[in-house]
Amino acid sequence: MRNKISGVVFGMFAMVGLCVVSTAGQGQASSSGPSGPAVKPGAVIAKTGTPPPASATKATSIGNGKTTVSTQNNAADTDSVWVEKLDIDGDGDVDDTNLLWDDEDKVLYAFASGSFTCKNGGTGSGNLLIAAYAAGNPKMRPAGSGFWVADLDAGECGAQAAGLWGCKFDAKGNETACGAAVLDAKNDDLTIVKVVK
Repeated sequence: MRNKISGVVFGMFAMVGLCVVSTAGQGQASSSGPSGPAVKPGAVIAKTGTPPPASATKATSIGNGKTTVSTQNNAADTDSVWVEKLDIDGDGDVDDTNLLWDDEDKVLYAFASGSFTCKNGGTGSGNLLIAAYAAGNPKMRPAGSGFWVADLDAGECGAQAAGLWGCKFDAKGNETACGAAVLDAKNDDLTIVKVVK
């Protein structure tokens, strides 16, 4: 009788152990969650039809480090730049945001450096650049659509390696493709080199 009871008790502990291991494995899989920053570009999209303020100055690029874009089409080409308070990433916090209006290509760029929320619930920090196409752009992209890109460290916001991470978005700000990315300043675009769903 004692052997039967100890066998049953051992079997119960073994099953509980398997359940704990199984649950732990599931927790690890779900904790990694989706990758990248959680960016809602609505505030930038809304500004694509607004002309630069009279106080704007001139520049040929926007951004910092890997998130820098040159908008200079020739030696004499400059574009309007200014700073304003804007919720650049849609997290509810207003940031000091650098804006550049590329009048030839009809693209509004917004750049800020700071903290942002990750899709997996964590927090990251670094450079964030958003581009939104205005009506009548020569690339004939839908007005309001565009892309954003952030410079991430390895492990930040679920990134597998350090580098640029970005998403393309439609005219309503909905993401259409995301992943490891490369800026294509010549074509006012972002190339997703490794798509992550």
